[in-house]
Amino acid sequence: MNFDQRPDLSQQQHLHLTPELKQGIAILRMSASELSEYASKCVEENPFFDDDDWVEPRHPVAPDRYARDVSADALFEKRGHGSPENFDGERRDLSQRSFSFDRFLTEGDTLDDFLLDQLRLQSDCPRTKAIGEYLIGNIDANGYLRASVGQVADALGVSEQEVARVLSLVQQFEPTGVGARNLAECLALQLEKRDKFTPTLDRLVKSHLSAFETRTPASIAHDMGLSLAELNDALDVIRTCNPRPASQFGRPSRPIWPEVVVQSCGHGEYEVGLQDFYLPHLKINPTYRALASSVKERETETYLNEKLKEAESLINNINFRHATLYKVACCMVEMQVEFFDKGYDCLRPLTMAQVAEVCDVSESTVSRIVNGNYMQTPRGVFELKFFFHSSTCQSSDRVVSSVSIKKRLADIIAKEDTSKPFSDQALSEALEREGVSVSRRTVSKYRDELGIPVRAARRRS
Repeated sequence: MNFDQRPDLSQQQHLHLTPELKQGIAILRMSASELSEYASKCVEENPFFDDDDWVEPRHPVAPDRYARDVSADALFEKRGHGSPENFDGERRDLSQRSFSFDRFLTEGDTLDDFLLDQLRLQSDCPRTKAIGEYLIGNIDANGYLRASVGQVADALGVSEQEVARVLSLVQQFEPTGVGARNLAECLALQLEKRDKFTPTLDRLVKSHLSAFETRTPASIAHDMGLSLAELNDALDVIRTCNPRPASQFGRPSRPIWPEVVVQSCGHGEYEVGLQDFYLPHLKINPTYRALASSVKERETETYLNEKLKEAESLINNINFRHATLYKVACCMVEMQVEFFDKGYDCLRPLTMAQVAEVCDVSESTVSRIVNGNYMQTPRGVFELKFFFHSSTCQSSDRVVSSVSIKKRLADIIAKEDTSKPFSDQALSEALEREGVSVSRRTVSKYRDELGIPVRAARRRS
């Protein structure tokens, strides 16, 4: 056997998410309060920020104006997003009535950080880390992956096989079940981890879960060739799983800051603006900028150039986030204008894909920018996610959203005779008389989502 040592040239591809790109993606996902904390911390740590005029805000200021013709996908192309010299928009006082801290949301340790820590421990490969970070960025608060393998592969320019391999790695992380693409996969991951995924449970989870919405356990047991007792034993095992594996991440109370403000101009027209009173006035200190270009000492020059690059990157990314948020908010208001005019009954079905297409951005960008952000409107304060509804029902003259249907359903149940409450079929027929066609199964689903018990539990003598 001959062992020769000789040079060997090979070509390899490496996928890297630059620090600027990682920061940009993270900033897109931040709520107003998160961005305030993050920006303030950066101002404290970076000498290039001139924060002499920064004072703690005590009340909201006027919405700033941003250009609408900005492509969110430009973030991935390293384009400029406004002047890094000055991030200080036009400001004027708003009425105190336009803003309130009397609403609270919950927020705390992030699932992303928990998963990223595990990714760093499991892999040293830069390419695997880059794909893993992108996958983790598309996992929602319940722990489900909200992007397909094909979408991730297209976004990163890699093969679907490679994405699938990294996804399998992520799905091994804690909490068990995280990274699943649907409920069946989530349950399977948990049962496999606990060594309880028997052939019976495999068949039940993969082929029969949805049947419980319309059929009796006895009929399902018959189809599976099981006794009712055997089926109930299998269901008892499934009930030990967590359908929302990331729900364990508790979040402390924190005030809502509605960053988007919608004001009525009359005649069915609305003005959209952004409030950025929570941010410091991010400006580059001209003295330090001049120093960075004139210093001769190598180590000092390297340090100053790095800090200057960090400062410019932060300003660019925040400018970009604001422009994207404004663009998406304008599109949402335009598409939901009937809701602002007439109320819940006119809330139309809307998906993130529709907004992404109109705004010429990716669906994942829309998902990130609406995450944890709120809109203050003449009808109240709403989370931006409130306006998205993919489930629809056909009325006599138009398609209406699931939210409108749920509101009508709740109103009907609130007025029912409690001694003779409506069955789900009767509720379906009542909605039909109002011009909305909804199946009994859909009524049952919406009733459960509203937290309204079944007919027997609502009966009062």
